[in-house]
Amino acid sequence: MTGPVPGAAKASVFPRRRASFEESVRRRTLGNGARLFVLENRFNPTVAVSGSMNGGSLFAPPDRRLLASVTAGELAKGTSRSTKLEIAEELESRGASLSFSAGGGDPVGVDIAAASLSRDVEVLLDVLAEVLLSPRFPEEELEKERKRLVGVLREQQDETSVRAFEAAYRRIYPPGHPFYRRPVEERIAAVESVSRDELVRFYEERYGAGTLLLVLVGDVDSGKMLDGLERRLGSWRLGPAAEIPKPDPVPAAPGSESIRMPDKASADVVLAQPSDLARLDPEYVACILANSALGQSSLTSRLGVRVRDTEGLTYGIHSGFAATHLAGPFSVSLTVKPESRDAAVAATLEEIVRFRREGMTPKELADEQSSHVGRFKVDLASNGGIAHAIDAAVYYGLGVSYLDEYPSLVGAVTREEADAAFAKRVDPDRFTIVSAGSFDA
Repeated sequence: MTGPVPGAAKASVFPRRRASFEESVRRRTLGNGARLFVLENRFNPTVAVSGSMNGGSLFAPPDRRLLASVTAGELAKGTSRSTKLEIAEELESRGASLSFSAGGGDPVGVDIAAASLSRDVEVLLDVLAEVLLSPRFPEEELEKERKRLVGVLREQQDETSVRAFEAAYRRIYPPGHPFYRRPVEERIAAVESVSRDELVRFYEERYGAGTLLLVLVGDVDSGKMLDGLERRLGSWRLGPAAEIPKPDPVPAAPGSESIRMPDKASADVVLAQPSDLARLDPEYVACILANSALGQSSLTSRLGVRVRDTEGLTYGIHSGFAATHLAGPFSVSLTVKPESRDAAVAATLEEIVRFRREGMTPKELADEQSSHVGRFKVDLASNGGIAHAIDAAVYYGLGVSYLDEYPSLVGAVTREEADAAFAKRVDPDRFTIVSAGSFDA
């Protein structure tokens, strides 16, 4: 007998995907507008769910932005049928999980995440539908959340990075803008006064099937899952229209601010400016590649090598665009010794000027293209990663086929495109610079 072919066992455990995502993902749009996507992936006995709907802070009154995050966070704390503990027991006894969140830098969406063993998927979907369709928002749970949030807000005010970011956003964006950060005492007052009636009203106004997107990936029968989801969700109300209001562009607010906080061994600095880059911008991939070379990694980027490794002026430095449905700011954040702040800021600005003038090197572009495609493929190695990727692609209007196209899109970006896309959106003279820490002067 001949022995096994080397590598054959490994190949059988980790088979390569042959069909495209566009071909493999089953989908269904219900009469009430809910969009459902299921991908059979039978290589392990688990299921992951990722979803979204348009119920973020953008849709709350400007002085009550917290309604979005509190409403999402309170969904699973009791329904018309089950208490919080009963819901938790139903899930945790099976090792399953379910969460809803709003925030995290995206003012538009509510994120849905769930997971279970495939044998428990029916229970998972029952609980998911129950929580979505009939939350009760019990007053006793809301009171606990008020106290928790007030504590979190007060603790955050002792963090130099939080103070610097919040102050920078207040300087750039006007009150009422979705990226404006209200002073902490105003937010605490809003938390303490938020009522159950407000949560119910926001839920009734913003939650519905019309903007619901659910993606399920795992060891399941796709037809059965689609039928089951339609049975559970098909009667849910349509809810609000899918239109996303876009705020007016804001001008840059160059200048600096220093926030003195006693007894801090390190300080944080934020350099930020408004940007017009949204996720659907045709130059998004080019900008992200350029930024990766400039400052995505504290270890290998231009800023990391110059400011951290060569000059030893920072513990860590990072740059990035906040690009979702809305165009957020471009920012650079760094952690420094207080006495190194001015030198670190100067070196950072010098490196950005040089990067805009010289652009990426051919090696930097090739390295970043390889890195982005590699991370993309690693993320698709799990059911959760696949579900999240499909969810994000559909949520931003790119479609399931984007997962098949992404490596080629990254590889097609030229140095000239990346340099030009970045340079027209980042100008060192437009930065708002805020530092927070223990400074002598």
